[in-house]
Amino acid sequence: MSRRTAHWNPAKQRRLLAESQGFWNDNLWDMHSSPVEGLSPKASQRRLRFGCKSSTINGELKYVFWKKFVEGQWRSTQELTRVHLMVKWLNSLNRLPGSFMEHDLEWWRRSYTSYLKKRGMYRMGTTRRMDGDQQPRVTPRDSAYISTLRQAYLMLSDAYDERPEQEKDIWDLRRLSMLHNPTLSPGPLNFLLIQQSWLRAAAKSFLSYCLPIYAEGTCRTRLKAIVCFSEFLAAEKPRATVRSITRPLLLRYMAYLPGRVCTGTRKNHIINLRTFLELAHRERWLAAGPERLIHDEEVPQPEKRQPRYIPSTVLDQLNQHLHELKPSWMRMVLILQECGMRINELLQLPIDCLSQDARGVFYIRYLQGKVRRENTIPVSQEIARVVQEQQDAVRDQGRVATLLFPNDRGRPARQASFSQAINQLAYVHQIKDATGKLFRFQSHQFRHTVGTRMINLGVPHHIIQRYLGHKGPEMTSRYAHIHDSTMREKLSEYLAGTLVDVTGKKVVENTANDTAELQWFTRNVLAQALTNGYCAIPTVAGPCPHPNACLNCAHFRTDITFLDVHRSELHETERVIAKADANGWMRQSEMNQRKRENLVKIITSLEVAHA
Repeated sequence: MSRRTAHWNPAKQRRLLAESQGFWNDNLWDMHSSPVEGLSPKASQRRLRFGCKSSTINGELKYVFWKKFVEGQWRSTQELTRVHLMVKWLNSLNRLPGSFMEHDLEWWRRSYTSYLKKRGMYRMGTTRRMDGDQQPRVTPRDSAYISTLRQAYLMLSDAYDERPEQEKDIWDLRRLSMLHNPTLSPGPLNFLLIQQSWLRAAAKSFLSYCLPIYAEGTCRTRLKAIVCFSEFLAAEKPRATVRSITRPLLLRYMAYLPGRVCTGTRKNHIINLRTFLELAHRERWLAAGPERLIHDEEVPQPEKRQPRYIPSTVLDQLNQHLHELKPSWMRMVLILQECGMRINELLQLPIDCLSQDARGVFYIRYLQGKVRRENTIPVSQEIARVVQEQQDAVRDQGRVATLLFPNDRGRPARQASFSQAINQLAYVHQIKDATGKLFRFQSHQFRHTVGTRMINLGVPHHIIQRYLGHKGPEMTSRYAHIHDSTMREKLSEYLAGTLVDVTGKKVVENTANDTAELQWFTRNVLAQALTNGYCAIPTVAGPCPHPNACLNCAHFRTDITFLDVHRSELHETERVIAKADANGWMRQSEMNQRKRENLVKIITSLEVAHA
């Protein structure tokens, strides 16, 4: 009996089959009447018949496909044809067992493959993706019919295994009380790769400790370090026990790593193994000691990599073909090019992430993944329109959405899907760098590009740190070393007064976006100030469409700090009007009369507000 079948018994099966109720318990499912919303089956895919000659196998199939539909894993009825064929194959077997669990998956796969080949229906599939050398790679995969069988078997085996997740050898992170990153493929943590049972048990305790505290990627990296150490033990000391973990053994391990992994990975493996051993000693998961077996000077230090920004020539090539991407992918690229957020932050943007302050500046609100805090950054009007277009596109789908970039199931899109889409575009159009080499895009390069651009534009060091959400100055310092000479207090004084528009009307400020700290931040990022006020069109939006016409523009804002400037400008405007009237220059007189009227309104409003 295999590891999986050991957790099945008839009593568990009866409890499992009893879970399917109502529509899902019938032997004929008319998908037009399905409780699942959004299904529009074709005529040939409308009905699903469960005609297996074993009632218990029939019940297990209904349980699996019920879960597939209600949990959103199947959003269409195209799988029904495969289910019908599976039932025909099961009924062709000489002896049909009472449960899928009576044989292991490999037994079922061989039987179904033989059935399909005899009927000329077994066809291997392929998966096409761009590899690390920016070349298309086609890899074979099993038949879609076998894939449906595998999904059914694995779902049943997990349902029958009622042990707590931490007692299993393969953990599904979605079932644990932790913050799973939904933009990554939900691969399991596989402890079977650790060959020594005593080391595997300690590793489970270690990961149980880490998962509530650290990011999912960090936990996976720590497990890889222990797996690597396990492989070393199996090769160099097959009969190793916990007592074998001594400093001489660890010195041998550190000598074993070069040539097998790069310097950066070697550093991570050694640090993570040291952390594991010290925690195992402290928490008594292993009787290993002393506390410190690996010293700081023994940890390799790889060269610090410079930010991998995208050259402007490459960005120009990419932007020429952006329209060929799916609209949502195209909008993602545009947002990344300006905002530089991490890809997982972008993919989890809430649909209501956009806001605007009294000065007309738009902001995007999002959760910064590494520091786990909400951040608000100013964006140009072009990006605001991109976000608004995406909001409209999502809402037009007719279902309640919480995300700005949901996939077909309403969940966050996957990072891998975005990467494949943009690199496929780069391959098709032969996007190359200055050396003529095909350029491979990585989502994080957009982030480095924004950081480098901000440094080149003279944005202060700590403003970039906050904008990009770096935990500390070390990462920001890779872009440059620079001091900020801007005084926040000066902006606070600027914000202390009443804000009015071109007609003298008071502009009501949005307290969420008009705090002194956020406006100070905004001025450092967008820096669109005038000699007599503030323009609501950010610098990144390009040249003003109304040059020298601020006092007739709806985007103009000002406050009490510019009162003397306005009084002087009013005096000069009245002088120009007098000269225009004296010379019969009607057009010039009319234009300056409107300017004078607006100046009078502005000055009056500011004087009244600050009397």
